[in-house]
Amino acid sequence: MKIDLSKIFKMVPVILLGALAFACEEDPDKLDPMRMFTPAGDIKAVSGETQVKLTWNPSLYTTSNSGVTYTVEVAADTLFQTPIVASVQTDTAGVVFTDDQLEVRQKYFARIKANALSDRPESKSWAVSSSFSIRGMQIFEALTASSITDKAVLLKWRETAGLTRIELTKRNAEGEPVGEPIVTTLAEEDIAARQKFVQGLEASTAYRAEIFRGDRIVGYLTFTTNEPTVGNIINLTRFTDRPSVLEDTLLQVESGSIIVLKKGVTYNISESVALDRSVTIMSENTVEPGKAEIFFTSNFDFAEGAEVDSVVFKDVKLRGSDIGGSYVFNISNASTVGTIKFESSSVENFRGVTRIKTGGVTVGKFVVTKSIVNSVANYGVLTVDNSGAFANNIIFSSSTIYNVERPIVSKSSSNSIVVENSTFSDAPEAGRYLIDFNSYDVTGGITFRNNILGRGKAIGEDNAVKGIRAGSSTLIQSSGSYATSDYNATGNQIEGLTVYGGSTTDLFTDPGNGNFTIKDPDFAGKGSAGDPRWR
Repeated sequence: MKIDLSKIFKMVPVILLGALAFACEEDPDKLDPMRMFTPAGDIKAVSGETQVKLTWNPSLYTTSNSGVTYTVEVAADTLFQTPIVASVQTDTAGVVFTDDQLEVRQKYFARIKANALSDRPESKSWAVSSSFSIRGMQIFEALTASSITDKAVLLKWRETAGLTRIELTKRNAEGEPVGEPIVTTLAEEDIAARQKFVQGLEASTAYRAEIFRGDRIVGYLTFTTNEPTVGNIINLTRFTDRPSVLEDTLLQVESGSIIVLKKGVTYNISESVALDRSVTIMSENTVEPGKAEIFFTSNFDFAEGAEVDSVVFKDVKLRGSDIGGSYVFNISNASTVGTIKFESSSVENFRGVTRIKTGGVTVGKFVVTKSIVNSVANYGVLTVDNSGAFANNIIFSSSTIYNVERPIVSKSSSNSIVVENSTFSDAPEAGRYLIDFNSYDVTGGITFRNNILGRGKAIGEDNAVKGIRAGSSTLIQSSGSYATSDYNATGNQIEGLTVYGGSTTDLFTDPGNGNFTIKDPDFAGKGSAGDPRWR
């Protein structure tokens, strides 16, 4: 093949001119100043009563003295299509918004960008936060079971100047307001007493109470009034000097009766009472402080062959005489019981709360709700101590369990276990399980959600505990629960626990004396986990 060199030589000047033009073209990456980067990482929010603090990681390639500033905008939606309610510039990687700028308890979102710095352009994009809010002042004290009746509520608050009124509004099933609020003006004597008794409410109705200082809400809570006490009522409140009256009455009443006891009075169970009928035992429906107390030197049982729909303890204190030998129930006879329930009650100083020690016993549902169980030895809150006995469905809800060696133990299978919104501390004892079914299955699974686990009950220096033990076919579902840093589980650990950075005493006000009020305002589970009375 013959090559025409003359044509190639003619192309050389063209190629050289093109190369020269390319070489003279500006390189934008070299000549443009480096663009400011959007703040890196998550935007963190810490909510307080009157403010919320947002923090973020500084933009890349900046230092604390580089002069970088940020624009922060706040709106009620993530797309920022609603009006921008607040916009600020800051020269630090954090900003505080107060209740003068944002509405309390309103959900907001923030977006943040780095501003232009000298010849460096601003961020091209915004970093957007998760939702946050200002928690709002909360001067109301937590309600107790004794604070609420079927027609009234006793509201208490911490000392605060300038209070003006309380408003109560009915709420429907969706939590939405219904009708006009009940407005109660606070007199000077109410403010001095730090409490107000509000009457004229409807039974079995949800309400939201708000307390105002001028036009600003400084406290809020929700509650549901009690069901009216109806049915076959056995009123024992007038018997204040006869401790045996409850024991004398139990086997004389009709099945399904409601026995009403006087608050502040102690009633004795000095001999074993073999129940053969349904009964509810409750304190009187008043806002007087305290509870009626039942003192056990013996225990309840069920009669041989009894078929009992339910036994319910409501707003009473149950106290054993001997932590080494007392029980509420020590069931020794074959029987069928629909429900055993402890509601809004306190239970303390027992060897065991409910022990089923013989075969042929079936309890359909065992419930502990809105209650406090304290100082219970090796038979725990519930022990099914015979493979021929069954507690089919077990529920612990909105309760506090502390100084308890073995909360739940069974030598037989169950249908379901739900433990939710509860606080545990010094429970179980070192080497013990929180829930122990050994190799027996819970066929419908175990649900463990929104709980707080504090330290285990120590034996000497050892407080290492175990989590949940059940048969291999048992599904264990855990969510929304927290453990303190001194909760030490060495076996059968509960999956999905979030570890709080502090100890039991860092989180709770006075756990040794039964005060589990959460004192750390930055605890992530403050509004969602543990017994609600302490949040």
